[in-house]
Amino acid sequence: MQVGAPKEIAQAKVFKGEKMAGILSRTQNGALFEYDPLYFDEARNDATRAVAYRMPLTSRRYSCSGINLHPFFAGLLPEGLRLEALQSQIKSSRDDMFSILMASRPDIIGDVWISDTGKTPKKPKPIAKLEEVLFDDLFQSSIRAANRSAPSHDLTIAGIQGKISARMISFPVKIRSRNHEYILKLTPKDYPLLVENEAFFMHMAWSCGLATAPVKLVRDRGGNAGLLVRRFDRIYDRPTKRFNRIHQEDACQFLDRYPADKYRIGLSEIAAGIEELSTAPVLEILELLKVTAFSYLIGNGDMHAKNISLITEPGTGRVRLSPAYDLLSTVPYGDLRMAIRMEGRDDNLKLRDFVAFGERFGLRPTVVQQMLDKLCRPARAHIGRVSQIGFEKKVTEQIKKLAVKRIEELTH
Repeated sequence: MQVGAPKEIAQAKVFKGEKMAGILSRTQNGALFEYDPLYFDEARNDATRAVAYRMPLTSRRYSCSGINLHPFFAGLLPEGLRLEALQSQIKSSRDDMFSILMASRPDIIGDVWISDTGKTPKKPKPIAKLEEVLFDDLFQSSIRAANRSAPSHDLTIAGIQGKISARMISFPVKIRSRNHEYILKLTPKDYPLLVENEAFFMHMAWSCGLATAPVKLVRDRGGNAGLLVRRFDRIYDRPTKRFNRIHQEDACQFLDRYPADKYRIGLSEIAAGIEELSTAPVLEILELLKVTAFSYLIGNGDMHAKNISLITEPGTGRVRLSPAYDLLSTVPYGDLRMAIRMEGRDDNLKLRDFVAFGERFGLRPTVVQQMLDKLCRPARAHIGRVSQIGFEKKVTEQIKKLAVKRIEELTH
């Protein structure tokens, strides 16, 4: 094994934006993170300079045992088949998250990044035109480490969870001459029309008043579909001609929970975390309810805690919900129940349930009712066009029927 291979790395530098913030180390029983003294002295009066919301600036060490990454750093790992492929590629066990993080470090989400050398990771060569490449080749390139060939995305991996997020294929891409960075999502073989599905419902969400990550359905030279998602954790700075990183934490991270808990975290826990950490809690919890209601009415059974994030706005330091992402219907794949439970319930949610939940967090009933009315009004028209996705008629009618029923329940 070559020097610097992921399993050999015992210590790495943690960067926040362009500044080296601290050191992340393996220990015999877990991991240790310690802020760099110079960074701590410089940043101690600015809470936005902390590596994570739950790891405020301090001179003490953050240690964890039994698991070799802290929840925040574990949350930087990719999901789905890219995670499984990286694990297989470096011949690591699932619980050796430190090694997998070292393998996936070139372009992780948010403004925190890891380097064992202290140098900025080499970024992949920009793509001239998506229609001139094969998406499968791009995926394999994204997980290639050391000098070994990476496995294909259609490899069979035993024991993974029977949810879409466990099978999804997504990875960062760069396109030449564009002032944006992107995530490219592909359709796994066991979930047909997944990217077409997500493209339709992401556009529908935007039309229904949700702040969403811009998406576009694209095809490679073989005619294979992909979903190009514009990243909101990267903003192009024209004067410097560089991309600035934006701090982002999903609900597992900002609740100090591991990714394995993403299906166990309830909506009230997420709302409580938003209430504690966000700059304008009432507004953000209303937005959380809007995303939840939209997911419920389209039958999105895979909206879990990693699909809800907080971001810190550069300049203002305002902490708010990120644009919505990963919105699709899981009805075609046999999943009708919500992954995030509202007061212990994952089905048969009514207007009164959303109103009662909002009241717990300071939202007036009329405000919640108006939000649901504004959401559901355009949703009715869009549901009538769901055949555009391409599912067979029986599946299309199932999506329509469920959505119409749930729209009625959220507005009466």
